[in-house]
Formats: sequence, C-alpha cells, structure tokens
Amino acid sequence: MLNASEAQAIATLADRLAVRDVVHRYTRGIDRHDVDILTSVFFEDGIDNHGRVVCYRGDFIDWGNKLHEGMCVAHGHYITTQLIRLDGDEAESESYVLFILKRKDLSTVHIGGARYLDRLERRGGLWRIELRRVVMEWRLDVAQDVPASTLDALAAGTWDRSDPSYKVLGQRDG
Repeated sequence: MLNASEAQAIATLADRLAVRDVVHRYTRGIDRHDVDILTSVFFEDGIDNHGRVVCYRGDFIDWGNKLHEGMCVAHGHYITTQLIRLDGDEAESESYVLFILKRKDLSTVHIGGARYLDRLERRGGLWRIELRRVVMEWRLDVAQDVPASTLDALAAGTWDRSDPSYKVLGQRDG
C-alpha cells in the first residue's frame, strides 16, 4: 500500500508524462500533417503564437500545414530538453526543438533551433495546450549534398495516414 507521499509522487510523474506526451504528439502531428493529432494537442480555444501569426487551434492547424506544404518536401521537429512546472490542473513547459525542413528546390535545407513555451491545462482529465509561444533561437540554410539515389532503398515518409508509422503505431493518436 502506498503512503500519501508516494501516491502524490506517482500522480506528479503521471502528469509530467502526460504534458510531455502532448508536446511530442504535436511534433508527430505537424510532421505528418495529421489534423486529428494536432486537434488533440490544443484546446479549441487554444492559441499558437508563431510571431507574425497568432491564431486559435483550427486556424493554426490550417496555417501550419499549408506553410509546410508550400515550402517543403519533408520536415522534422525534434524535442530535446524539456522543463515542466506543474500546479494542480495547470502546467508550464519549456521545450527545446530542433527543426529540419527540406525545401521544394530539393537542394536547400533549413536547420534551426527554437523553444516552445507552453501553458497547458487539464480539463476533463485531459492535458492540452492553452497557449503556445514559439521563441526562435537560430536558423541556417545549408545545401543538401547527399544524392537522392542513396536514400531510395529506405521507406519514404508521407504527410498522411499512409506513412509507415501508422502501420507500426496504428491509426489512433497516443
């Protein structure tokens, strides 16, 4: 039987993992252009602040997917260091992100580092983002120098549910 302190420690750990999962689901959703996953990350009244673009969940999902579709043939967002502060049904998170975007010209790759500053809430037992602010740290453009033919033997990622990850993880989010 757990004592009160142990039970609280387990509850805190579960909340931290739930907050972490929200941030990681975001990167999967944005990289797969998966509207359902992205919808599950933000509350309906959740706001994303990408600097010049500040909008509610639905408009952000449309904008984010169109932005990536318009400039990229492939991209990935990778969460590294993450700090989480919990306070009951509210949380703040700072997540460092590396992003790599291969441009449609097939020769330019954007590489950059940023931070997601998130305010999250637990509503109805679910943690989601209420407010996200993206802080840009650095970015550089590099020429791709790996011939495409060296990558042909690998499975190619797609921006829909035909992506190989859905065969491994299934069609459900989480």
